[in-house]
Amino acid sequence: MILVPLFILIAMIGVKMQKGIFMSFLVLVATKSIMDAFWEIKLGPLSILAVQGILIPILYSEIFFKRKIIPKRWLDSAKIYVLALSMGLIWAIAVKPMATVETVILNVNIYLGFILIPIFITDQKRLKQLLIAVMICGIFPILVSVYQLNTGVVFQERQTVGLTRYVGFYHDAFPVRFFGLMTLISILIYQSVFNIKGFLFKGFILLLAGGAFVSIYAVFSKAGVGIIGLWIVLLLLFSKSKVKQSFSVLIGLLVIFLVFGDAVSSNIEQLFSKEVGYQTGEVTDARYTLAGRGYIWQEYWNFWTLEQSAFFQWFGDGINRPVHNEFFRVLMVNGIIGVLILLVFILRKIKNIFKIHKNVRVFGMMLLGMYIIDCIGLVPGAYYYYNILVWGIFGTLLMKPRLFIKQK
Repeated sequence: MILVPLFILIAMIGVKMQKGIFMSFLVLVATKSIMDAFWEIKLGPLSILAVQGILIPILYSEIFFKRKIIPKRWLDSAKIYVLALSMGLIWAIAVKPMATVETVILNVNIYLGFILIPIFITDQKRLKQLLIAVMICGIFPILVSVYQLNTGVVFQERQTVGLTRYVGFYHDAFPVRFFGLMTLISILIYQSVFNIKGFLFKGFILLLAGGAFVSIYAVFSKAGVGIIGLWIVLLLLFSKSKVKQSFSVLIGLLVIFLVFGDAVSSNIEQLFSKEVGYQTGEVTDARYTLAGRGYIWQEYWNFWTLEQSAFFQWFGDGINRPVHNEFFRVLMVNGIIGVLILLVFILRKIKNIFKIHKNVRVFGMMLLGMYIIDCIGLVPGAYYYYNILVWGIFGTLLMKPRLFIKQK
């Protein structure tokens, strides 16, 4: 099975040599969902995903030298974000050298993520190619989800509050949910900018959107439900094409109810049973909520307050821990100063929202809203591809709004 991810890496290199750097990037985007399915494979001490992480800045190194065409304030945001994620690494190099090197590579890719898409996307043709590549990326996890649901086969045993999570070949629900959400937002952006022509392509878009809703639902993610709910509210309140976007959302929800029937409401109720129980008083310990993350947070909070030295409390010890909260992770890795810098970054992004053209501002809201929700129960700063897409598209919306305006 190692041949598949190796072929993808070779394809990225070969396409760059034959077709150029942008086409190589499209190969990365279109195949990332397949690549991530091989997360357990290692080449020596490095995972195959880490090897790809090393390859990205090598293949796209010339983009670093073009970053001067990017507005300084956007580059400053990238530096602030990477600083918030990196401050404590200097202390960890002696304790966990290999893990520290991987984190450094991760953060280099995150910085690169702020400039790759804004530099690559120079016209609407390239924007269309990028959006289609993101949609293609969503096909694999969607097909795997549909296969599992139809056959009852569960490739990875994962459960939450008694519900089986159809995570496919991934280590948890996050990749399935992320690829599904990015597929949906790519479809929404595509239909707001371009005319969807041809019966086959229209059918493909409808099936893909419906499949994305199904795959997101089937991993039973509280964050996924929260993000979908937020996106629906934002689209209904701020979208320029309220009728078109409402129709898209309605189609997706109808697919969910047609596929799963009455089980939808009962499963959603069960998914949030701990949270509802806490509100009604049936669950008295708040740590049971959010899939028991409260116990994890308390454990590491006790470590940070009782065992961590004052120096490391302020500057971090550089060691990543499975805390399932981005603010808490940054606190452990980069200290109080790191968290304060991260908050400055988020405030700058909120300010950026109001500088995005009003016709496409809703998409920036959707991306930032997704990031903030993910920060509560996940660690988006630990996934470079997440940041490449989220901040890359967000930055392009901010700096090149003309590309997202439908031409008459």
